[in-house]
Amino acid sequence: MPKKISDVAIERVPSLRNRISSFQSKLAIAHYAHGTVTDYCHALYKAVVYIGKLPDDFSQDDVDGYLQSMLSRKPMPAEAQFKHFVYGLKCYRQTMGCPELRGLSLPKIRREKKLPRILSFQQAMRLLGACSLYSKTLLSVIYDCGLRAFEACNLKWNDINFDRQQVHVKKGKGGKDRIVPVSPETLVVLKVYRKNYPSKNCIFKEFGKDAPITPDFIRARLKEGLVKAGLDTSLTTHSLRHSYATHLLEAGEDIQTVQQRLGHKSVSTTMIYLHLAKIEKRQCVNLISNNLRMLNNGTPKV
Repeated sequence: MPKKISDVAIERVPSLRNRISSFQSKLAIAHYAHGTVTDYCHALYKAVVYIGKLPDDFSQDDVDGYLQSMLSRKPMPAEAQFKHFVYGLKCYRQTMGCPELRGLSLPKIRREKKLPRILSFQQAMRLLGACSLYSKTLLSVIYDCGLRAFEACNLKWNDINFDRQQVHVKKGKGGKDRIVPVSPETLVVLKVYRKNYPSKNCIFKEFGKDAPITPDFIRARLKEGLVKAGLDTSLTTHSLRHSYATHLLEAGEDIQTVQQRLGHKSVSTTMIYLHLAKIEKRQCVNLISNNLRMLNNGTPKV
């Protein structure tokens, strides 16, 4: 079994173990999202493996060399990886009391803007139908409520209002709460699930453990379901959220409501789904003719 990047980094620089543990504790106290902490640490581990020093001791030349190595890889890493490293290192050095690296910035990366990949509604139903009760409930909640993976991991029974058919998503991205509707069909599945997998607090726990699931656990259940349904196994948990937003628009929901359900800060982020949704266009409207019908004489004055 291959070693984790964290183990490789700590083998390379043993003193990293205590420093990264302290960093994680400080971010937890500061209420950083679990996903953000994970992304920052993962990026720092990879940098330590390459540079061979604690992040405390990185020089500007070290950072420039590492960023250049990332830019020269084939294929080039996703833009998010550059962000996680730069923002993670800035956060680490500030949190751990290290001098600021004034030249630390994101390299300019020109990338094609790709549209999200989604499932059709029929494919989503096929996926859920192919799953066991546990996976069906988990993926149904994610799809039906447009949840991010970490939001599903943190979901508790008292977040579900069965009478009002709503889910209270707490501490989503940016620490924001939101209320989203949940369908009666998903609530039925949840009730059956609760009888088979009873718990007092977290809805979804890893098999044989008294601990909440992780995004990796969700990915494994999703891939298993995609294989059973004969669907593309490269689709991700976020593909369910993309599908949710697209299907809402196709069902006639307005863009502002979709924005609120997704918890997007700006409607411009939500507007990408307009490029995916198959929305029937109305017959071409002739503004002058249309408005003249509203006037008394109905004909333009020449």
